[in-house]
Amino acid sequence: MRTLFLIISVSALAFIFSSCRNTHAYEKYVKELDSLKVVLQQAVTNFKTVDSAGCVNAYSKHYTYSLFLNSHLKDTVSKTVAEKLQDFQSVGKGMQDYLAYRTSWLNEAGLSVTQLQTLSHDLKTGSIDEEEAVEFINEEKKQAETIIEELKINTEAIRKHLEVFHRSLPVCEDLVKQLNSGILPELVHPEIKRTN
Repeated sequence: MRTLFLIISVSALAFIFSSCRNTHAYEKYVKELDSLKVVLQQAVTNFKTVDSAGCVNAYSKHYTYSLFLNSHLKDTVSKTVAEKLQDFQSVGKGMQDYLAYRTSWLNEAGLSVTQLQTLSHDLKTGSIDEEEAVEFINEEKKQAETIIEELKINTEAIRKHLEVFHRSLPVCEDLVKQLNSGILPELVHPEIKRTN
């Protein structure tokens, strides 16, 4: 009986020490994952600072005025007006893409945050197989880093598109009014195919 108790005790202690050793060995990875999660959350917060409702309105104006000008502008315009119109036309695709993919980008980021938290927790508790741990860590880090870069690029891109849009809008609206008896047409709200 004593021998059985001794064997069980030694086995239990060996398991506890090996678990402690595994969790201690992953401390560096846990810190990296936790730091990466914070950076990802900051990227999401920065991405959300873009006024998406304002972007919807800007895209509606872009869509409406572009349709109007394509069908009503027959005469040549001055070089300055032509340049502003070219700037105005150049941002449509970027705004459309932002609106179409915004939800998808945020969903991917949210999933990555959850996966980083889960992996960090599993490493802290030693509930992940040692051989699989490094593979999972590298995979999640790579995924999170890709999403951070994607959010950063798209945040900067939509801000630039909106800046160009707002800079060229007055000239475009003046031209539309000249061609439409001083009145801006009612805005069309095009359906934007959203991805999940």
